[in-house]
Amino acid sequence: MFYFLSRTLLHRRCAVTGSAAAQKLSLVQKLPFSQLSPKPILAKVNQHSSVISFLINACGLSPKSALSASKKLHFETSERPNLVLSFFKNHGFSRTQISKIIGRTPELLLYQPEKTLLPKFEFFYSKGISSSDLAALVYTCPRVIVTGLQSKIVPSFNCLEELLKSKDKAIAAIKHFPFILCHDIEGKVAILRDHGVPDPNIALFVRRWPHLSMSNPDKFNQTVEVVKEMGINPLKSQFVVAIVAVKKIGTDVWERKVNLYKSWGCSEEQIIASFTKFPWCMIASENKISSAMDFFVNKMGWKANAVVERPILISLSLENRILPRAPVLQFVLSKGLLEEKVSKVAWMFTCPEKRFVRKCLTWHKYEPQLLQLYRGKLDLCKVREGSI
Repeated sequence: MFYFLSRTLLHRRCAVTGSAAAQKLSLVQKLPFSQLSPKPILAKVNQHSSVISFLINACGLSPKSALSASKKLHFETSERPNLVLSFFKNHGFSRTQISKIIGRTPELLLYQPEKTLLPKFEFFYSKGISSSDLAALVYTCPRVIVTGLQSKIVPSFNCLEELLKSKDKAIAAIKHFPFILCHDIEGKVAILRDHGVPDPNIALFVRRWPHLSMSNPDKFNQTVEVVKEMGINPLKSQFVVAIVAVKKIGTDVWERKVNLYKSWGCSEEQIIASFTKFPWCMIASENKISSAMDFFVNKMGWKANAVVERPILISLSLENRILPRAPVLQFVLSKGLLEEKVSKVAWMFTCPEKRFVRKCLTWHKYEPQLLQLYRGKLDLCKVREGSI
């Protein structure tokens, strides 16, 4: 009985629901199409289409770039975007520059140029940056004019000017790497000063490796502490070079290179000592380290520790420096014109080209064919490992 009542009630409920749905459907079918259209959706579609058209026609973007940029934009009229374009044109930006800038930072089209862009331009002009240089700078790094003026640009510029002791040098550093204005350069400088690094070495660090100013402050501080724990003196320029090396290599690659040196019989203490003396020995690629160690140990007959005690040898170009000089040095060693001391021979590999040639001229008095031998070996393509 309960089963029968349940089926009956369910049937009636479905019938009523179906009837109601049918009535609603019939009403909908009688409505004109215009009333069925989702106007807000169509409006958004049309608006998005007009944004894309503006980006293509007014800004010179490709259809693909315009589609990508349009996802970051929403404007009902082109009044403000046109003001932004006019602003750039009035400040000497070319159409190509404007197109690239808008393509990379389309949100600039929503800015109020007189309120947000002009103060930044005036600041750069006040520092002696010309309109053409500013256009090139913004073209390279549009984020410069998206960055806050008082929160980032002014403090970063002042920090550079104070550190480099010159407004012109600060401008040169910014032209070289405009992104430096978009990050906390002050914080990195403060960290280095706190660890006892003198300003001239910090200036070297900022000029040569400005991209490291983009590092997370905490991670940057950790790297500095790691280098300090290795025993490198913060007063020496090797300290900032070591920071660069550790940041560039990363933990995994560092371990691989340490193990590579160990495979040649070097101890960890010797490797660290080598790094503290000449940090570039760890920046060299694994292939370069292997090639250099193979040459000096297997071809020259030196012990591995003698090589890592002179880590600059690892950084020398095998093709351009080591292989052309090796036959000459082997020759003079065989003739007794050079002491068979690793220190003496190593110096002949590391000394500048002019000094090496001058030394060759000295030996030339005793062995006329020597200079010709060296000049012949400068043709690197003809040098074979077995010839040494």
